[in-house]
Amino acid sequence: MKAEENVPSPIIQAQSLSKWYGQVIGLNGFELRVMPGITGIVGPNGSGKSTFFKLVLGLIKPNAGNITVLGSSPWKNSDLHSSIGFCPDYESLPGDSTGREFLTLVGRLHMMHGTALSKRIQEVVKLVEMEKALDRKTGVYSKGMKQRMKIAGAMLHDPKLLILDEPLSGTDPLVRKDLIDLIKKLHNEHGHDVIVSSHVLFEIERMTHNVALVYKGRAVASGDISEIRNLMDSHPHNIIIEGSRITALAKTLLDQTYVVSVSFNDGKDSVTVQVSKPEDFFNDLPALIDKAQCSVNKMYSLDDNLEAVFRYLVGR
Repeated sequence: MKAEENVPSPIIQAQSLSKWYGQVIGLNGFELRVMPGITGIVGPNGSGKSTFFKLVLGLIKPNAGNITVLGSSPWKNSDLHSSIGFCPDYESLPGDSTGREFLTLVGRLHMMHGTALSKRIQEVVKLVEMEKALDRKTGVYSKGMKQRMKIAGAMLHDPKLLILDEPLSGTDPLVRKDLIDLIKKLHNEHGHDVIVSSHVLFEIERMTHNVALVYKGRAVASGDISEIRNLMDSHPHNIIIEGSRITALAKTLLDQTYVVSVSFNDGKDSVTVQVSKPEDFFNDLPALIDKAQCSVNKMYSLDDNLEAVFRYLVGR
């Protein structure tokens, strides 16, 4: 008899999972199976992503349904915590402490001490390219540096699973590219399974083809991103770009065939760019910024770009 091939087990499995807060529903009959690798969780603000992560981390208990993480229930499971690293979307670095002091605190919470902790700190800061800033106060870090240090803290205890909540939020395009490369390296070269959330589908596509779309407490679609992305093609994608010398960038963008329109928002430091091929836009943007000799401080997509697709998926 031929031996069965080894089929990998899901790292997370949610079945009929529901969580509500009084009259507010966080998740409603949530169904999702996350396999090893890098998986993107995409949804607008308030879609249920944060509630899902809290359930994965065992911070809250579901009202109904079941969830398993790495084969066991996360609720009141302290042993499981050593296998999970979490990078939150909110500001979590103590501004009056150095990066080394922050990582030392995190390490001690994981019962790491002495030479072993010092060695591991050096390993993770090298991986996230923060060696030179290790002994600087985190309060003077840029947004990108803060994100790198938060990722270093999440992976300090060498967990099996890394959960990165909106790690690209608020960073400029060049920093985003570096962080995307780092996230891919965490899996491809260091073996971590990674779950990364965003409200920008096309950023996730640059990291992985495995994606789940979350909308109003439900996983409305999951699987290969190329199939899901086809649903986006009929909907224009709007991106807000803010910074200095944006006028020069606007002129450069208008020369691109995939740019439908560029409009200024309350002054010359912010524009809304409407594009027909978002993947081409995001791939070309760093070079276009360099060509325009401008500085981008903030870039984000409007949630309503996803709303049309989600409404279609849930039949509304």
